[in-house]
Amino acid sequence: MAAESNSKRDAIELCVALKKMPHVFSKIKNVWGYPEFFDTVDQMLFMEPGREGRAGFPEGVYKELDALERVYMKFPDEIMSPYLSALERERVKKIILEINTRLNFSTGDRR
Repeated sequence: MAAESNSKRDAIELCVALKKMPHVFSKIKNVWGYPEFFDTVDQMLFMEPGREGRAGFPEGVYKELDALERVYMKFPDEIMSPYLSALERERVKKIILEINTRLNFSTGDRR
C-alpha cells in the first residue's frame, strides 16, 4: 500500500497492486467494511479443490490483501461501514476474535 491516509476506511484506495487487477479490486472494495470481507479474502488466497492450476496473485496483491486484513482487524470500528447494524458489528468483532484465536493457536501462543 502507498502513503498513509487520514482515514483507515480509505486504506483500500491506497492499494496500487490491487487496482492493477480491476476485477479483484472491485470484489474487495464491495465487501470492504463488511463482515464478508474476511471470507472473500480467504476465498481468494486459499486454493480450492479442483482449481490447483491457478497461477495465484502477484506478490504485491497478496501483500495488499494481507495489509487490508490486518488494518481491518486492528481498527474494526474505524473500518466498518457506517451502514452496519449492531448485530453485524458484533459479527465482525467475533470474526476477528476467531481469526486471532486461530493465529495464536497456530503459532503456539495459547492465550
